[in-house]
Amino acid sequence: MAGRILASNKGGRYYELMHNGKRNISFLFGEDSIHIDPNRIYTDTGIWQQLARNKITDTLAHQLISAWKDSLLNILRIGERSLVIALHNNTNQNYSFKSYMPDGEYADEAEAVCKGCVRDKDDFYFVTEYPILDQLCYGQYHVVMQANSRMTDDGSLSVYCGRLGIPYINVEAQHGHLFRQVKMLLFAYRQLLPN
Repeated sequence: MAGRILASNKGGRYYELMHNGKRNISFLFGEDSIHIDPNRIYTDTGIWQQLARNKITDTLAHQLISAWKDSLLNILRIGERSLVIALHNNTNQNYSFKSYMPDGEYADEAEAVCKGCVRDKDDFYFVTEYPILDQLCYGQYHVVMQANSRMTDDGSLSVYCGRLGIPYINVEAQHGHLFRQVKMLLFAYRQLLPN
């Protein structure tokens, strides 16, 4: 919803992956289905990890998912974008900017963490470049910068963009925090896309 609101008012291209409402999507493969996380297929390693969760080692399955990913990237034309903004939701207390602090679960995955004054730790930006970090740290929101050189390859779009030097920002917000996510998007637009 936040993406639709901002794209219609501020411009840009908005894309939404539509499926059955659950995080994982399904592909038919032979007489069975493969269930994959659509944000874990942007690298070969990520695709293999998704297939391993399905107990599949077939290279044909890898090729099918890779071809679908390539068609998705062709539609999105991510490599041509001056900035890629992703929108994700999380659940209360399970994943936050604190996950990237020195004692957090993903501490090694962060190059830098900028703590904002917003109380809710679940609402934060996740970025791939220092200029983006610098611009967003002026606001009241938490910002985490991905450690591109040592980030675990989970196949996510942030890893893909980080490797290719594509400016990327994820506006991560707790499910139900639509107003906050819209405000975070507005601030990102003002700071990063002034025209």
